[in-house]
Amino acid sequence: MPALFIFIAYFAIALLSGAAISYPLHVFLANWFELDFERVVSRSVLIVAIILFMALYRILGFRSWREIGYSSDKKQFFSNLTKGISFGILIMSPVIVGLLITKNRTIDMDWEVSFLNIFNLVIAALIAGLIIAFIEETLFRGAMLSAIKKRSSVTFAIIVTSIIYALVHFIQPNIELDPNTLNWTSGFILLKDALPGLADMNQIFDSFIALFLAGVLLSIVRIFTNRIALCIGIHAGWVIAIKVFKRVTDTNIYSDYAFLTGSYDKVIGYLAAVCIAIFIMLLIKLQNQNNSLG
Repeated sequence: MPALFIFIAYFAIALLSGAAISYPLHVFLANWFELDFERVVSRSVLIVAIILFMALYRILGFRSWREIGYSSDKKQFFSNLTKGISFGILIMSPVIVGLLITKNRTIDMDWEVSFLNIFNLVIAALIAGLIIAFIEETLFRGAMLSAIKKRSSVTFAIIVTSIIYALVHFIQPNIELDPNTLNWTSGFILLKDALPGLADMNQIFDSFIALFLAGVLLSIVRIFTNRIALCIGIHAGWVIAIKVFKRVTDTNIYSDYAFLTGSYDKVIGYLAAVCIAIFIMLLIKLQNQNNSLG
């Protein structure tokens, strides 16, 4: 079976299985925690996806983690991870500056600036960024890109991987279910509500093109360097920068340049797409210069 269809089946099974176990998991966790059902559904899908990845890893014929970009040299891995985080923040910096200059986002004057608040915000963003980046980069730029590249051209692998990577960000329900009416079908109801958003391309195109280009950039880094730690770092740097920026600013829907922000998170849109595209061109130019010197 072609690698692409294997991954499509993987995502479908993860979504359906996560929806199926979300209700009993919510009932179980309710004995100790007060959790939104929507949050439980998303975590259920993530748990299933991680478990299934172990099987997927074998099905695709990978014999070692090195084949998907991981290095056995821990010192080199963490060095590349750190460099990647710095590079990711650098890429997002012109986006942040641009959104402030165009007044798409304004400083939140109600947020209390203190060492403790800044420290907690940065640590929370760092942890979230690393978790998200490790999971998504291992799946997309690690397993998926490597598997498809083995069976087709590099260009096709980059494009397909980046499209799927962008699309999964828009699988989000827009409804909240009444906690008193939850049952075994509730997870599927949320899933049904989340999927139609993918078909409304006019609504999501600004963020989709930015996320697609982000996927392309990460794929190029992976192809050029074969170091997934750099991809993880860049991705984490983006998440860190965005989370910190969103927390200390407010969205200004009345900006004359509101079209520059994205529908996805009011940050990733056309401005981010342009900035990422510039970095892609610079990266390709740099690689070509290195090849000519080599």
